[in-house]
Amino acid sequence: MHTQNQKSWGYFQVGRSLQDFNNYLSTVKLVLKLGLPTALILVGFSSWWLAGLAMKPIYASYRQIQQFTADAAHELRTPLAASQATVESALLMSELDEKEAREILRTVERQNRRLTQLVADLLLLARMDNQPIPDRPQLCCLNDLVSDLVEELAAMAIAREVALTSELRVHQPLTIIGDSNQLYRLVFNLIVNAIQYTSPGGKVTVILEKSDHLVVIHVQDTGCGIAAEDQRQIFDRFYRVNSSRDRVTGGSGLGLAIAQPIALAHGGSLTVQSKLGTGSIFTLRFRERNVPLVNNAMNH
Repeated sequence: MHTQNQKSWGYFQVGRSLQDFNNYLSTVKLVLKLGLPTALILVGFSSWWLAGLAMKPIYASYRQIQQFTADAAHELRTPLAASQATVESALLMSELDEKEAREILRTVERQNRRLTQLVADLLLLARMDNQPIPDRPQLCCLNDLVSDLVEELAAMAIAREVALTSELRVHQPLTIIGDSNQLYRLVFNLIVNAIQYTSPGGKVTVILEKSDHLVVIHVQDTGCGIAAEDQRQIFDRFYRVNSSRDRVTGGSGLGLAIAQPIALAHGGSLTVQSKLGTGSIFTLRFRERNVPLVNNAMNH
């Protein structure tokens, strides 16, 4: 303080305690020391957990591709190895009569036919992965389709001593919109699968009926049946309930894997009911003349 003449005569001092401020700073430092590492640990763990969830589909797809590649290589190698062994055994013979030559040619032809069918199925699956159903919708009559297939596969059923019959429980034509060739392949695979897994003396029945606005096809057999734990996997590629029997029948495990995506792409569903020792029932359900639903499924 100064006088009027600007001479200092005293001073005025004001003080304030900084204890609260220091306590606050200490608290902040403690929070940072403990909270920052904890937050980093939580963020790191959460990131690792979320990354694991996000990668699960990728891992599953990768494992599926690995399994598919291994199974495809195995299936392709089997007929090739059989053909190679047949040819090598024929070359080791000094002379071949006509009967032996024809038998060798029949063996090679049988393996070549199996190999050709397997390659065709693999190409079909590859095309269906990119485009489930070709954009060629047609009006398909399921009555004619079932009747034609039962007539066509009658010879195969007779050769295996299996009774193949059809039951058309509706008199009016039941039609849906879709690709007739793919629908033909769908029902064909189901009937062939039923015939192959039905013992001689058994019966396969193809039933066509209508329930509300749904067209329903049942393929019922009296075969060996499918265990409950196997029913969740029978639509997987190359999956076989009984591998030894498939070696005899020549199946590759792709029939049902082809059938299910065809059904889904046509806006339908494919389900199975089975019990060991009593047989199986594969059921197809479609909406009758459901054009918008089918087109949306095709474009998916």
